[in-house]
Amino acid sequence: MPRADRLFALVQLLDGPARRGLDELARKLETSPRSIYRDLADLEARGTPIDREGGRYRLVEGAAMRSVPLTARERFLLTLALENPNLERQTAFRGPLRQLRNKIAARREAGAAAVLAGPERSGVVSDAIIEAVEQGIAASHSISFFYSSLSSGKRAWRGIDPWVLVHRSGAWYLIGRCHVHDDPRTFRLDRITAVLPIGQSFVRPRDFDPERWFANSWDVSSSSEVSDVRIVFDAAVAPLIEHALHHPSETKSRREDGSLDYRVRIGPLDELARWVVGFGGKAVAMAPSDLVDRVRALAEGAAEMHRAQGGRVGRAAAMVRRERK
Repeated sequence: MPRADRLFALVQLLDGPARRGLDELARKLETSPRSIYRDLADLEARGTPIDREGGRYRLVEGAAMRSVPLTARERFLLTLALENPNLERQTAFRGPLRQLRNKIAARREAGAAAVLAGPERSGVVSDAIIEAVEQGIAASHSISFFYSSLSSGKRAWRGIDPWVLVHRSGAWYLIGRCHVHDDPRTFRLDRITAVLPIGQSFVRPRDFDPERWFANSWDVSSSSEVSDVRIVFDAAVAPLIEHALHHPSETKSRREDGSLDYRVRIGPLDELARWVVGFGGKAVAMAPSDLVDRVRALAEGAAEMHRAQGGRVGRAAAMVRRERK
């Protein structure tokens, strides 16, 4: 890591209530404690306010940091991120976003070069719930929340060690260790209707990384078990799949008839099964057998519901015709 990057990363590590020792800082920045000691001295010489106590370090509480120099492209990307409507949708984020925009005061060019859009599918989440979850994450304090589960259809209180909030697939999710199952789980934020502190602390696993957590996911659901999936797409939709990236592990190859052979390694299969059914017969699940069964069940269920709906509509139409006569 270049020294300039290391100094910037060091300041970020020191910015918080907890003091950190030389060994911890050196391990996180992949250098030696001696190098960290020199870096600290250099930061202080440049005016960075560092609080030292018992061989442990942090930034002086309440100190204002110097402005971070940004290139034109970095400023553009940061401004673009702050204008993301997905962030603006939640009222709890509007105040801090407005403050950040004022601090950055990015100069606007004539016309927008790019816009962050995309769907925001989160329902209404109260400011109190977001603040309670954020406080639990920041203080490493467990919480209990009232949750409506989509998979089980149950509504109940759940205890959790909240680790991180993420925005994925158009909605906000909370990841943490579920006390009921004693393992990491993903919870959609807009299905939480109340939050209470439990009064106990937790230690977030050092090796937890949201990117790795979702590495085997098709959408949101995650699992350590991975399946080798094969899907064949009709030639009519093959370009749609061929020219897009849907998963890091995917491989694609055209067949002689113009169809596309699509292979991917993922964990839970329910989300993928719904995706395949959405192509309306232009995609065929080939493997594993579990995926084939799920696609067939979804397709047959949808067909049956529409047949029943068609029958009801037909009877209603016949009744209207009789009344008109």
